[in-house]
Amino acid sequence: MRRLELVSLKDIQRRVEDIKASLENIYGVALSTGFGELLSTSLFPTEAFLEEDKLALLFMKIVKEGYDVPIITVRYRGDVYILDGHHRAYILRKLMRDKIRGYVLSFPSGQHYRDIPKFDLEDIAIKEVVPIDDPILRTWAQILTLLKYYEAIYNVFFRLKEEEVELNLLVPTQPYVTRSQVDLIEELLVPIACVQQQGRFYILDGHARSLHAKETGLKTIHSMVLEPQVEVDFGIVRTTKRMNLSGLEDIKVKDA
Repeated sequence: MRRLELVSLKDIQRRVEDIKASLENIYGVALSTGFGELLSTSLFPTEAFLEEDKLALLFMKIVKEGYDVPIITVRYRGDVYILDGHHRAYILRKLMRDKIRGYVLSFPSGQHYRDIPKFDLEDIAIKEVVPIDDPILRTWAQILTLLKYYEAIYNVFFRLKEEEVELNLLVPTQPYVTRSQVDLIEELLVPIACVQQQGRFYILDGHARSLHAKETGLKTIHSMVLEPQVEVDFGIVRTTKRMNLSGLEDIKVKDA
């Protein structure tokens, strides 16, 4: 896997000045710089896609470490476009952050940035640049893969709600795991992924982690709940009923 370096709070001011200087040189005008909280739903991308490994790393850093570095934007005809921080903005928006801290570069009256195709940040594609060989990071990436998959099949945007879910409310969506899958887990480092319907949480990823939590005496497990922006009828709920799965006790643990 390639080495990824994330921008730090220490570096962000220099990056703002570099981008500002570059635009001033290209357009031959002086730009002003503002800073504040920007509505996440009013931000538009200027890049065509996000890199899967970088996105997964940022996802992990934001959730586990509270990583929070402002984005850099430009105001164009009343709209705000992201110049630096697409991955940060995407994850924060998916994590239900209504506002995102950011710098805003503005052109003088009568001067404008280049014409930009306008599309929703949530429509941006996620591409595999290189395979993710780190198993922990790959598991974080799997949550985002599930998110995009569910958005595609239900044609609606989803958000990620971070929640401690009681184990007795979990419903498995697969009938078995292997003993080695459970025993290899030493520590719960990645949230499970699930969807919620009628007070129950249906596991999409993390069956072995859920059983590990149960076997070690935990009552709850850290979860990422995929929440649609409009109510949907999850097919996985009907599938679990056909398979007679209603709780963790219904998962069979196989030796092989």
